[in-house]
Formats: sequence, C-alpha cells, structure tokens
Amino acid sequence: MSQNFLSENEVANMNDDTAAWEKFLYVLEWVLAVQMRYATNLRHSLVCINFHDQKRLGDAYGAKDALQMLIDLAGRLRHAMRKTDLVARSGTSIWVLIPFVTPESVLSKVAQIVEIAAGNGLDIVDRDIAIFSIPDAGILEDKKFASAQEFLDFIGDNKNVSMRWEGSQKRPG
Repeated sequence: MSQNFLSENEVANMNDDTAAWEKFLYVLEWVLAVQMRYATNLRHSLVCINFHDQKRLGDAYGAKDALQMLIDLAGRLRHAMRKTDLVARSGTSIWVLIPFVTPESVLSKVAQIVEIAAGNGLDIVDRDIAIFSIPDAGILEDKKFASAQEFLDFIGDNKNVSMRWEGSQKRPG
C-alpha cells in the first residue's frame, strides 16, 4: 500500500509558497496604490515565467511531484534573489517583482532568473517569460483594480511574450 502523505519538508515548502504568494500580493497592492495616488519615480518591473502545460507536467512527473518541482523552483528563486525582489508562484506561473533601477539591471535579473529556471527539470513543457513595467499614475488613472490579483489577471490577459523556451520532446527517464 503506497502512502500519499506529504513529508514535513513538503508541508513546510507549501506553507512557505503560500506565504510568499500572500506577501507578493500585499506588496504589489501597496505598490499599485502608491502609483495611483502619486506620480512618483517608484518603478517596478514584473517578470512572469509561465509553464504552459499542467497536464503534460502531471503525466510526466505525477501531479504531486510536478507541483513540488514548481514550489522548489520558486523557493530557489526566492533564495537566489535580493530581499527586495519578491518571488511567488501561482499555479504554473512564477512571478518576480523587481524594483526598477535601470533597464540593464532588470535584464540582468531576467538573465539570472532564466539561468536558475533552465535547470529545474521542468523543461518538457514550453515556458514563456514576460516582462512588465508597472506604469506611473498617469497611465493607470483610468483603470481601477479591486486587488493585486485583478491587476495580475489584467496584465496576464494582455501580455506579450518576451521569450519562449520550447519544451523538450522527450519525457524524463
């Protein structure tokens, strides 16, 4: 009889993952509120890595293991980034909120994210990376978002993919 229980470490990782998502939404909501109230030079970039095919991941690794791999990747990114760069996972998407300094600093951070994500074992599915700049108050004034999640849904529906990694055709051995 096989056991389907989660280990203490897996439970701790899931709790960290959930807490990171809640923190991410809280800070993003604050950033959006500041941008709406004040035309400031407080700029942030959002990077989204989207792993496309839940079914293919689940078929290849099993749903539990695929989820754990996504949680582990988000954890590795959290530990590799600066404390000011927030990393969180929602479903098969990993979001990174980066304080904007220069375009070069954002691209350098994206290169770091790509390097870490490339070796995660989740390479059997296509992955898209999209980069967004959180606009200033003048651009957002006609948009009203009830929450950070609503904002993410809005930009998720309107995103342009900056880069795509094609998934490998072979299944893991």
